[in-house]
Amino acid sequence: MKLNPKSLTFSISVLMATQIFSQFLNFVFRVILARLVGAEGMGLYQLIIPVYLVAMSITAYGLSVAVARMSAAYSAKGNSTAVKQTVKLSMWSFLFLFGLMTAFIIPFSDWISVTLLSDARTRLGLVLLLPCIFFTGFENLHKNYFYGMREVRQPAIAEVFEQLLRTGCVLLLLIILRPDYLEWTVGVIVIGMVLCEIGSSAMLCVFYLRHSKKLPPRGERLNERTLFTEMFRIAIPVSGATLAGNLLVSINTIIIPGRLIVSGMGQSEALSAYGIAFGMTLPLTTLPSVFVIPLSLTMMPRVAQSAALNDYAALKKQISKTLWLTALLVIPASLLLIPFGKPILAILFKDQNAGQFVEILAITGIFACFQYITNSLLNGIGKQRQAAINVLISDVIQLALTWYLVAMPEFRLWGFVAAFLSTTALCAILNCLEVLKPISHIGDKNLKRLPLG
Repeated sequence: MKLNPKSLTFSISVLMATQIFSQFLNFVFRVILARLVGAEGMGLYQLIIPVYLVAMSITAYGLSVAVARMSAAYSAKGNSTAVKQTVKLSMWSFLFLFGLMTAFIIPFSDWISVTLLSDARTRLGLVLLLPCIFFTGFENLHKNYFYGMREVRQPAIAEVFEQLLRTGCVLLLLIILRPDYLEWTVGVIVIGMVLCEIGSSAMLCVFYLRHSKKLPPRGERLNERTLFTEMFRIAIPVSGATLAGNLLVSINTIIIPGRLIVSGMGQSEALSAYGIAFGMTLPLTTLPSVFVIPLSLTMMPRVAQSAALNDYAALKKQISKTLWLTALLVIPASLLLIPFGKPILAILFKDQNAGQFVEILAITGIFACFQYITNSLLNGIGKQRQAAINVLISDVIQLALTWYLVAMPEFRLWGFVAAFLSTTALCAILNCLEVLKPISHIGDKNLKRLPLG
């Protein structure tokens, strides 16, 4: 029996297989990378990641969610013309926002690296991040178009290709060029990331052009101003929440080395400890997300379609199924990391300190997965503002706890772990309470925002 390519079973199966392969390859990549550049090199590389996340929050994340949700809603009403309009408008909007971001980062790169990141060696990596952000933005918009149209094969192929290309490009460049300085090492890593983003972005662009040409020209063309308003009504709260969260998380991670120094550590020791926690231990505890990301990408468009059609029975069923599947898949996978995580990390990274926090971070990973999936569901039903508020509350508390506890000699990185666990759990609980409210209590205002005609 042939599976329907748009069926729930097919979509989840393909995306889950893709995520398992991608996460496995990404973990192997990090192991090899850590051996090549060392703990301090990993720490320096991790310092520029918050800038990347903040830049993507401003330029692409909100627009990507808007594309997925609006494509799903308009396709449910049979208006393929509006779907194409949405994608085109999102690309022009991204270009404008990227231009603003570039105009800020280039002239202020010295200030960002020295003052904000507290390490001048990050400047080269910061500047080289810009082309990476450019191609990643277009890649995300095209991916979310396909998710909105309930097509998962094209994004899955591009994801596998991207992971293979990134692993090959980054590691090959490091082996061939053998950079002597950590600043140049980080620059080489980012150059490899840029090359892989060019390849995956080009592939998805070709997929989009082929797919969109096959769409029958159905439905009326919408007013550009109306479409723009609806797009940013979705994008602004999502971008705002993501930006606030990433800013606070970025500040959180950036201040950790400094607060460790305040606790009595030397600079090199603090950066190495930071690299071990964030570059070695944390990636392993995020492996259960291989189950959550496919669920999110598959269910969010379906929830958006049910919301657009005011199908409350389907909406309630979809939300219930999503939460039960998350619990069934994530909890056992995370608990398995508790007895086996520390010895695995010690062998792979050849560092006895790797895996120091794996038990608590594995529990934190369960709450993080529920936070992720419920945030996606809230975006699908039009409650992105409430999701934003929940993220903001938990991240502000986490920042305050991290600032206070990490500087204490008796806690140090254990202070961050405690803050991370408590606030992630708080946000997950707040999101779940909002999602689990009776579907009949979701107001028509939230469900009838899109001008579907």
